[in-house]
Amino acid sequence: MRLLRILMFLFRLVFGVTFVLSGFFKLTDPVGTGLIVDEYLRVLHLSFLDFGSVAFGMVLSLTEFLIGIAILMCVRMRVASWAGLVMIVFFTVLTFFMALYDAVEECGCFGEAVHLTMWETFFKNVVLTICIVPIFLFRKHFKLVAPIPAEWAFLATYGVLALFCVLYSYINIPLVEYGNFRVGSNLSARLEKISGSDSFETVFIYEKDGRQEHFDLEHLPDTSWRYVSTESVYLGDERDLLFDMTLSTADGEIVTEDLINSEVPVFIFVVLEPDRLSGDYWENMDACMDTITFYGGISRAAVPVMNPVIDSIAAGHPDIGRTMVYGDSKTLVSMLRSNGGVMLIHNGIVVKKWAGWRFSPDDVGRTFRMDTEEITARETISQRLFYESSILLLFLVIIIFRYICGIIYGRKFRGLVARERLRRLKKAARKKRRANGQ
Repeated sequence: MRLLRILMFLFRLVFGVTFVLSGFFKLTDPVGTGLIVDEYLRVLHLSFLDFGSVAFGMVLSLTEFLIGIAILMCVRMRVASWAGLVMIVFFTVLTFFMALYDAVEECGCFGEAVHLTMWETFFKNVVLTICIVPIFLFRKHFKLVAPIPAEWAFLATYGVLALFCVLYSYINIPLVEYGNFRVGSNLSARLEKISGSDSFETVFIYEKDGRQEHFDLEHLPDTSWRYVSTESVYLGDERDLLFDMTLSTADGEIVTEDLINSEVPVFIFVVLEPDRLSGDYWENMDACMDTITFYGGISRAAVPVMNPVIDSIAAGHPDIGRTMVYGDSKTLVSMLRSNGGVMLIHNGIVVKKWAGWRFSPDDVGRTFRMDTEEITARETISQRLFYESSILLLFLVIIIFRYICGIIYGRKFRGLVARERLRRLKKAARKKRRANGQ
């Protein structure tokens, strides 16, 4: 029995921690999680459902997080073990076929924090399946940690906190970033891994009769094909392509290196969906760009290529139109998750990021009055502190709750057992007396 308890504890620990961290990493970057869901939907030929990718990613991450908490805490084990088994079996089968047919390069199960190939993910899922099966089989033998309402309340509390985290990251910018464009990243060093701007070629993806093909600018298809997206293809050694930040002017001149290596601060307004931004936003961008120019900085509006709204915006705001640079949607969303957000680069370093609705000319002034290295240090420390303290607090609360419930509910349980034992002894004594009396 002792060996079985130790094994069950280890199984719960491995499965619970993996699910908690996987859910947490994806919760802090809901837009990135939505992109992962998009990719799976495309491979499964379910692209018509991509309108709900972000919402589905949020629900999936939240569910995964709460299952991990429940398994780790040993609360609501019957429900948690059922949910955990169904989820991990589904993803084990899915990743096996994805790996077998080489449909997706990376699983995205830990978001941008940890990169695993599909085969690595499949074997990880096999290990988790081995962990959850005995937990499921013995689900009825786990003792209550606390009264049932208290267990549900504990999970609900974690659910509310996780929901706040994911909504904040969606409305604002991710609380923690792990990608190539996170604050503090040295883009100049990454750029050196790429031979030069001539190594890129812009290709256009069109679809017809459910089949997608790539075309270059000189060989575009006829009108019977439907435009899907644009990608920048690297023509050199793909092992050197650590990141993609291909931005070009309307004339096709690539300005990535000039922006990254600029000795003056560069503010890039990243516009993911221009049609969803209000007129007030463009007025604010205009004012911010004027302030940036006043302080001697550089401003650019990074917009998606081949978007019909861009021309009308450039006509209505000529100052913004003159600063526009173009990139494919994947590049822009990798740079910044917030539609209309701002990314500051100085001397090749990502200094800071703002959500579009939180950036104003006053922020420009405050930024120029501070040293960019100090800003970078503050932002990096802030994100790292949040990440480390959140993980530490998460598991610390679990341990404290488990310990307190073990004391309080354990005493109550032992008291109930003692009273039940005493009742049975008294009942046996009465039977014995009646038997002796007869």
